[in-house]
Amino acid sequence: MKRKAQGAIEYLFMIAAALVIVLIVWRQLKNRGQSASDIADTAEQQISEELNSEIGS
Repeated sequence: MKRKAQGAIEYLFMIAAALVIVLIVWRQLKNRGQSASDIADTAEQQISEELNSEIGS
């Protein structure tokens, strides 16, 4: 009986470790996506401002 319980606990720990790794990777990808979005928004604003200033001149 102890062997089955030990195997079950080891299996649960492996699942928990895999979930932690997946969550860490997901969080990193999410943060990088937000950074890229912020950069794109800033570039869009700069381009729009430059175009507006050229048209207004």
